[in-house]
Amino acid sequence: MDSDSNDPETLTKLHSRFVKHEDHYDISRWHLVLHPSIVKECARNSLPKSIGQFFHPTQAVFAGEGGRKQAWSSRSNRKHRYDHETSPGRHLRSFWHGVANMRHLEYWNISWWVAAFTVGSIVWVINGFAAFLPFCNSHFMKAMESPGWTAFLGATIFEIGSIFGILEVWNTNQTASFGQNVGQALKPKARQDTNETKHNSEKTAEEGSPTDTPSSEQDNAAPKQPWIWFSTDPKFFHEIGFLAAFFQLLAASIFWISGFTAIPTIQNALMNNKGLNDGIFWTPQVIGGTGFMISATFIMLEAQDVWWKPKITSLGWQVGVWNFVGAVGFALSGAFGYAGTNHAAEYQSALSTFWGGWGFLIGSVIQWYECVNGS
Repeated sequence: MDSDSNDPETLTKLHSRFVKHEDHYDISRWHLVLHPSIVKECARNSLPKSIGQFFHPTQAVFAGEGGRKQAWSSRSNRKHRYDHETSPGRHLRSFWHGVANMRHLEYWNISWWVAAFTVGSIVWVINGFAAFLPFCNSHFMKAMESPGWTAFLGATIFEIGSIFGILEVWNTNQTASFGQNVGQALKPKARQDTNETKHNSEKTAEEGSPTDTPSSEQDNAAPKQPWIWFSTDPKFFHEIGFLAAFFQLLAASIFWISGFTAIPTIQNALMNNKGLNDGIFWTPQVIGGTGFMISATFIMLEAQDVWWKPKITSLGWQVGVWNFVGAVGFALSGAFGYAGTNHAAEYQSALSTFWGGWGFLIGSVIQWYECVNGS
């Protein structure tokens, strides 16, 4: 979460927008149980009121003891981007320090594995060069095998990254709080019974406010959630972040068919059957690219304050918009591919793959930066 988002003046303006703006409204639906020491002042998402009430809030403002306020967002919660009062150095304020932090191999962080899209995007950029350069310079011979193998590798990495993406949502830490008290402010509704609530209230009264509790004690007190490998719980379909990950996985799975059929030996066999080639090579690109667009739209909506107003200062929004650019490129590549015997269409198909790969690369690098600069 950006440091500016917790400035008192910013929070006051945010709260005012929540309450007074005609397109802002408070959502009664809430999927987390608040710790007794804090109060939810308002919560909402960016969708119009007619449909927004069916989805969990993506933004909220909490008020704690002493009148302290904290802005909360679902994406920041999922990416572990919290303020941490006892470790200001961990909350990197400098852009270049944040870039340097990308050297860290946070293999324990599921969000870091989601950034595997970066590797896949690099592969797609290489694929774009291999496909497009022959149209730009006659000195570059049209490669016979590298486009197919890089397409298969890139599609496979996208599939793996999408699996990590949905695992990230299923296993989002369902706790959030002020500063170092991340583990105590919220608890999963399904796991908090009456006795636990009473116990926590008594413990808070005996030991003081949660902000005075050492981090290690809080971590021990926080309930440990089992790792979720698969879930059919319908509650996730009320989360915009889950819908983004769900459509990403669905699109990547369909798109992988195109990557598989791009393998040179398979593609050579398909060249003599245009109908089959259109059906299992180009069509999965169009459908998969469209699914990527839907996913990117949900990513942007999760980050925005209002559905119609872009939020260009948000890392999450930037991830969404660049993924959308990449998705359009991949979908157009497949669409132009239907007329592949036409030189102009073949040119546009290769060009769309080229700039589409760059769109995904920019978005995935931003996501990589975002996930290693949490708190």
